Formats: sequence, C-alpha cells, structure tokens
Amino acid sequence: MSSSPTTATFDSEGGFRQALDTVITAAAQEIRVFDRNLTRIQLDQKDRVEAIERFLAGDHHRRLRIIVHDPEHCERYCPRLLALLRRFNQAVEFRQSPNELRHLSECLLLADRAQAAVRFHSDHPRGKIILDAPEEVHPWWQRFEDLWGLSTPCLTATRLGL
Repeated sequence: MSSSPTTATFDSEGGFRQALDTVITAAAQEIRVFDRNLTRIQLDQKDRVEAIERFLAGDHHRRLRIIVHDPEHCERYCPRLLALLRRFNQAVEFRQSPNELRHLSECLLLADRAQAAVRFHSDHPRGKIILDAPEEVHPWWQRFEDLWGLSTPCLTATRLGL
C-alpha cells in the first residue's frame, strides 16, 4: 500500500482489471465484493483466485464477503471460486441480494475500509480506484454493509441433497 491517499479513474476493461488486482493485493483483513453475478469482476480468473487464496491463507481472521444478484453463474461457471469456498469455508461467505435491489448495477471490490475498485455501472468500464483513503471509501463500505444486512446466504461449501 502507498503511504498517502490515491484516487484515479479508469475507463477501460483493462483499467478495471488492474484496479481489482491492486485492491486485492492491498487487502490485509477483509475483501468485500458486490456484482450482479461476478461476470464483470471475473473473480474466478486464475490469477485473481490465487491472489485471494494467498490473502485468505495469510491469517485465519481474514474474510471474503460476496453479494451477487444471481448466484447461478457462480455455481455453474466459477469452479476455482467454489473450491476456495470449500477450502476457506469459515472465511468466505456469499449472499444474494433481495429482488427489490436487483436493479443496482455498480460493481464494487472493497478492502479494509480504505481501498476500493468501483465500477459505476456494470455495462460500462468507467470507474475509480481508491487507495489508502478511508473517508472516500466509507460511503461504499457502508453501502455494502447495508446490502449485506438485506441479503440472504446463498452458496455454501457443501451441497445438500436427498
């Protein structure tokens, strides 16, 4: 992490991916993710999963909290992420947003109340990265906290069946 607050904008998919990776690398305690179905954030991408795995393996108090509108994409197309869920069951939690909030379209990856990669709308690669700026991250962190409280648990490490 840098020693002074930094905010920069991006307007491309490459800029968004770089912002995501920078925030994941900067995380020390908690990563929070909000996306429709993780297709834009591409959390299941090999290098990104490996970075999150290193983050979680570094300390048993570290947490990954994810909110999605639709968990089906994760169940079908995110095997690396589901393996991470199984390996770090106590540290990783998925929730599904309620129906009345499915219109929300931003993508968020937040870390430690001080870092953020924010994509303002999932259909457009415009956004900003915020590093070492708790005051600027606070509204996004609080938004996630509010969404978390309204969302319900979904994906789990084990499957129940008959």
